[in-house]
Amino acid sequence: METLNLRMLGPGALEIGGRSLRPHSTKALALLAFLVVESDRPHGRAGLAELLWGDGSTASSKQSLRQALHSLKALGGGQLSDCLQIDQARLRFVPGARVDTDIHRFLACAAGTEPTQWREAVSLYRAPLLEGRIFEVPEPFMSWLDVARTRLHALAVHNLDRLIIDDVSRADWDAALAHATLLRQLDPGSEGAARHLMRIFAVRGESQAIELEWSRLGGVLQRDFGVVPSDQSKALYLRLREGSGAGSGSTVSTLVVSAGPDADRCGSTAHSARDADAFVRAARAAEAVYAYGNAVDLYDRALTLLRRSGRERSGRLCEVLLLKEVALERLGRRAEQSTTLDEANSIAVSVDDTASLATVLLRQAGVLAYLGRHAAAAAAAQHALTVHRAAHDRPGEAEALRELGFVHWHAEEYGKALGYAREALALHRRLADVGGEASALHNLAEIHRSLGSPAQAVEWYERALQLHWACGYREGEILSLFGLAHALEQSSDLPGSRRRYEAVLSASERHGDRTMQSRALHALAMQACRQEDLDTGLAHLQRAVAIDRAIGYAHALGHDLLDLSAVHLLRDERIQAKASLEEALVWFTCTEDHDAAEATLDRLQGFDVQGASAADAAERRSWIKSHLPLAEGKVYCAFESPLAASRTT
Repeated sequence: METLNLRMLGPGALEIGGRSLRPHSTKALALLAFLVVESDRPHGRAGLAELLWGDGSTASSKQSLRQALHSLKALGGGQLSDCLQIDQARLRFVPGARVDTDIHRFLACAAGTEPTQWREAVSLYRAPLLEGRIFEVPEPFMSWLDVARTRLHALAVHNLDRLIIDDVSRADWDAALAHATLLRQLDPGSEGAARHLMRIFAVRGESQAIELEWSRLGGVLQRDFGVVPSDQSKALYLRLREGSGAGSGSTVSTLVVSAGPDADRCGSTAHSARDADAFVRAARAAEAVYAYGNAVDLYDRALTLLRRSGRERSGRLCEVLLLKEVALERLGRRAEQSTTLDEANSIAVSVDDTASLATVLLRQAGVLAYLGRHAAAAAAAQHALTVHRAAHDRPGEAEALRELGFVHWHAEEYGKALGYAREALALHRRLADVGGEASALHNLAEIHRSLGSPAQAVEWYERALQLHWACGYREGEILSLFGLAHALEQSSDLPGSRRRYEAVLSASERHGDRTMQSRALHALAMQACRQEDLDTGLAHLQRAVAIDRAIGYAHALGHDLLDLSAVHLLRDERIQAKASLEEALVWFTCTEDHDAAEATLDRLQGFDVQGASAADAAERRSWIKSHLPLAEGKVYCAFESPLAASRTT
């Protein structure tokens, strides 16, 4: 039997054997699109009737829903019948063998870990969901459609972005140019696409193309959004221009680059705070699919519009600055984090918003710790603690104590770190905050592990695990299990450690936590390599690298690639070892981790001059001190890296 094709990316089309099928109404098509996109769960009949006909309780709305379902089930000789699971109260779309949906294939390919899947996703995303269709439906459906389009668009942008980086890592400049051009077509105002294109043009020696792209970007941003390119884009353009000698006679470029502090306040006044909120929603959608670079650009557009609004929008401005800072943290762009938080701090002080000030101070403390400015970090966290205590904010006080513990732990001042961690634990217990108590126990365990006391660490991790389990808090449970595995390995219980790492891998796969999935695979790989099981180590590392590529976990990916290179060397696979180093350099450059990039470049140069040896893989390793911001509080964590000087999250 022929396959029924559902094409929802675009105006919406149903085909079988080359013949077009038409539902009996646009609302029936809208219903099908909703069920296909939201096929992960069943939906109540009343809710669907209200979504499309305005009132799910009326007889006419219920009858309209029944008619729409009947027409869908009859399409294509009834091939949709098997996909529509219907009972008296609920219904759900379940993909069937004889029905092909472009959205499901796009989502599956975009979630894949192989570039071949990403390229197929590019071919599938032809246009936004139901673009070109006009629906006479209630506002709730149009709101849903807007959100769904934004989410799918963000995923398409992220998919192209990682394809471009994959092309660059393989020095396939033609493919990189083609994909970057597609990204620009998909989002003409994307600064990320423009930066990719300018880098590619620089490698190809096309200085005039750099100038034209920069001029185009400035024109689009000014015309459509009333803004100028970000400082990051300006800095890249100037660096490439200087390196290529481009644009000596360019007037448009010079005007854009030399725009002063007031440039962001010129341009169209039609853009409002409501437009800013739309950019924020799009940025959150981008973050949901790991497109953090795109999210930062969108937050920047929102911030420019909010800055024009003046003092009356300062609270919202501070909120968006903090959202941007979280995305920057994921990218590991510490200097930009610091600048963003400085602006948020200034705003909070100017409007006397002590609650926001305390939040900003704690974020600043964390960034300063990663930058190695531990005295300044401790001062910021202490200031936040004072603010929380003055406001009698006990949960905030506990958070500040955790931050002080983190700063001193990061600085290897373990006595002070223990003191603050114990204070936080005692306060969580007084507040009967079981989740916070679990996080505090985990942090105590991590400090003891750093002190070389794995037995004590094991005890604290196990207590934390019990509380995480009691609260049903899976993220915390996975993290504490991961820490427990570290501690057991430190105490030479390798079988016990391996079982815990495998449990972390299983739990993270089950709960969709791809970040911890890659960390568990990396840990298992390193353990296997230490036991000279290079085949297993290589397989685990390759899986970790594939996951990190898929989710854009750029900083971890660079470190994983360095280890992958070392394993290839141990296996005398020199070509693969060098390729892994070259890709690591690309990722470290993209995340602006200059220390790691410089160290990787040194390795590559040594590789080219005299060749690296297998002994390079046995170098002294370090634990990178990091954290994860969970709902229960800041949790300390660490992972292995061959680069002692690099810092990551």
